[in-house]
Amino acid sequence: MIDVRIHSSRHLETKITYPIPENREYERDVHYYIFSPAQLHVSAEMIGDAAMLRKFQTHARYSSPEITLDELLDEKNVTSPLYVIEYYVDDRTKGNAEINDNVFITELQTLVNSIRHDTSVVLSECRYLVCVKKDAELDVMLKRWSDEVSQMLGRLRALTERMRIHYPTGNRMVTAFEWADEAISLIVENNSLEMYLALEPLFTQLQGTAQRLLRLSRAELSYRRERSYDSVIGQGNKYSAEAVAYRSGVLKKWAQSVLYLTPLQSKAPERVSGILAGTAAAIAMTFATLAAIFAERFFLKNSMQWALLVIIAYVFKDRIKEGLRKFFNKVVPRLLADQIATFVSPRTGCTLSKAKVIIELTKANKVPQRIRDVRKAKSNPFLDLLPVEDVVHYTRFVQIYKNERSKTMGPWINAMTVITRIRIDDYLKEMDDPSDVMYVSSDEGDFEQQNSERVYHLHLVIHEFSARDNIDQIQHYRVVLNKGGIIRIENLTDVPVSS
Repeated sequence: MIDVRIHSSRHLETKITYPIPENREYERDVHYYIFSPAQLHVSAEMIGDAAMLRKFQTHARYSSPEITLDELLDEKNVTSPLYVIEYYVDDRTKGNAEINDNVFITELQTLVNSIRHDTSVVLSECRYLVCVKKDAELDVMLKRWSDEVSQMLGRLRALTERMRIHYPTGNRMVTAFEWADEAISLIVENNSLEMYLALEPLFTQLQGTAQRLLRLSRAELSYRRERSYDSVIGQGNKYSAEAVAYRSGVLKKWAQSVLYLTPLQSKAPERVSGILAGTAAAIAMTFATLAAIFAERFFLKNSMQWALLVIIAYVFKDRIKEGLRKFFNKVVPRLLADQIATFVSPRTGCTLSKAKVIIELTKANKVPQRIRDVRKAKSNPFLDLLPVEDVVHYTRFVQIYKNERSKTMGPWINAMTVITRIRIDDYLKEMDDPSDVMYVSSDEGDFEQQNSERVYHLHLVIHEFSARDNIDQIQHYRVVLNKGGIIRIENLTDVPVSS
C-alpha cells in the first residue's frame, strides 16, 4: 500500500516501503498517472519531458527501527540501542577509546528513532481504543507506556550525566548525548499531551491515567527548561515558538540522518540519449545524402525541386530521433530510461536497490483501458464528451537486492522507504482566481451573496505491479486544488471500477 499525503500546498508526497530481503531479490513496477483538465495545458506541447521529470524528486531512507520500549529496556537484549550505549559508556569511562565517536552517535540516533516510532504506534493505538471505548485495555497500555518511558529516560539521563563527568569541559560526544536527551524529551512531551487530549471522551473513566500523562508532559517541559535546552518557549518572546519549531525540526533531521540513503545517479541515460541522437543524425544525414544524389540525377542542381528535397531530408532528422526514442520506450522500457538511480548502504557499501525512471506526457485516451476505468469511477458520466484530459505518466522500475543483516549493518534494518515528492506548480499557472461569487435564493424569496472558491480536480492513479510476486494493486486519489495550491486529497481507492 502506497501512502499519499500533502507535503505542502504545492507538493504531493507518496511513500512506499520495500522490505530488504536476505534470500532473494525482487522487482516492483510503480506507475503514477496524473490526469488533469485540458484547460490547464500540462501537456507535451507546453512542457518537455525533462522539465516535468524535475518536478518528481525522490529520496530514500531506512525505515524507522521497529523496536518496542520493552525490547529497549531489556537488559539481556544485546541488540537494544540502549544496551549498546550503556556498554559503550562503560568502556569509554574506563579509559578505553576503542569505540569510535561516530558509532556512539549512530546508536544515539537509532535510540531516538526507535522511541519516535514506538511512541507513534502507541498514540495510534490509543486513538483507536478511545474510538471503540475499550477503556480497561487503554488504561493498562498507557500506564505501562508511561512507566517504561520513565525508566528509559532515567537510564539515558544517567548515561548523559556520566559523559558530562567524564568530559567536564564538554565535547562532541556530550553534545550528542544532550541532543538525544532533548529530542526524546520533546517526543515524550508532545505525544503524552496528544494522548491526554485523545482521552477526552473517557476522562471520567480514566481520570487517573489522563492526569499521569499530563504530569509527564509538564515534567519534560520543566526538565528541558532546567537543562537550558533550546526547545523551550520563553515568556514574552514572540519569536520563541518559531525557534522551538525550528529546533524540533533540527533535532528530528539529526536523528533521522542515520537512516538517509543517498542516490547515485547513473550517466547511462545521457550516454544512451547521445547514442540515439548520433544514430538519428546519421540516419538523417544518410537520407539527406541519398536525397541529394537523387535530386542531382533527376533535377537541375540548386533548382527549387532540388532544394525542397534537401530541406525535407533535414526536417526528418528530429522526427527520426523522436520516433526512435518512442520505439525503444515501448519495446525495451527497462533498458532505456530517463533517469537511473542506485541506493547504496552507507555502512556496508552494498547496493540496496536500483530504480529506472521513465516519464511521458500523453493523453487520457492513450493510457491502458484499466487505468481509464479507474479514473472514471465516481466521476462525471459525460467525461468522454469533454476535451481529452492530459496525463503525466511517471514510471519507476524498482529492483531490490538481497542483503544479509548483521551487527555491522544493524539488526533493526529490515526495510527501506522511498519517498517521492511531486511539485504541482505547472498545474496552477492556467487556473482562474480562487474567489467566486454565488447568489443563493433564501426561503423568504430574496437573494443573498455568498463567496465560494473555484476549485479544480486532478486524479492520481497509482498502479503497483509485480508478476513474480503476484502483486497488482491500483489506488485512486482525487486532488482538490485552486490557484493557491492543494486544498485536500480524497481517497477513491475503494470505489468499484466500472465495467
